[in-house]
Amino acid sequence: MKPDGASGVPVIGITCSRIVGGAWSSLSRGHYMNYVFSEYGQAIVASGGTSVLLPADQAEGTLEAALQRLDALLLSGGPDLHPRWYGEAPLQGLGDVDEDLDRMELEAARLALEMDLPVLGICRGIQVLNVALGGTLYQDIPRQVEGAIGHAPPIDKGVNSHTVRIEPESLLHAVIGSGSVWVNGKHHQAVKDLGKGLTVCARAQDGIIEAVSLPGKRFVLAVQWHPEGCWSSDPNARVLFEAFVNAAGNL
Repeated sequence: MKPDGASGVPVIGITCSRIVGGAWSSLSRGHYMNYVFSEYGQAIVASGGTSVLLPADQAEGTLEAALQRLDALLLSGGPDLHPRWYGEAPLQGLGDVDEDLDRMELEAARLALEMDLPVLGICRGIQVLNVALGGTLYQDIPRQVEGAIGHAPPIDKGVNSHTVRIEPESLLHAVIGSGSVWVNGKHHQAVKDLGKGLTVCARAQDGIIEAVSLPGKRFVLAVQWHPEGCWSSDPNARVLFEAFVNAAGNL
């Protein structure tokens, strides 16, 4: 249960990714470090919330205990998901995977949905949400989708690189208020078969799914691009965080 007398500022849990670093000496091979890019927290604070980080390292029951104290969950970007979670063998083009991170985020997504917490998924986050609900992924778009546009251009995170077409009756359209927006995609995996209950909110010009929602929940929206990368300059990115934080505050 959330403590009485809280400040009223919505508290958002952000899932971390992991990298190896922090070697103590030339003889050390390094150690896992949990991390998340600072733009996520900056966007949440600017939208009226605050955030805490959820590391990959969890024991039985700790994620549930954490989520019970939070107002919403943000599934952040990160490495590829291992295809075994959706019943496939690895294909050529699969990148780095971290099964402990996969396990944590998949459980976090399922628990958040059970608790009806607002959820925002970003890049890997849309993939985690989809797989948590029984969906599958393209392991490598260039190898699996004929005629695909460039979804991972070598440009800065703050630069929008392609447009997406937004479904007119979707949650994303209700949030952004437009039928088409420029986005800053940076990914080589994507949703293939939709998870149970999810609906498509947006697609790229090549048909790749770029956003999904889960009707019947308070607020569940996931996008394949990186609104945290341009929230301070792009109103369409900023409004995603504002809608998410507002949903977290409407308890």
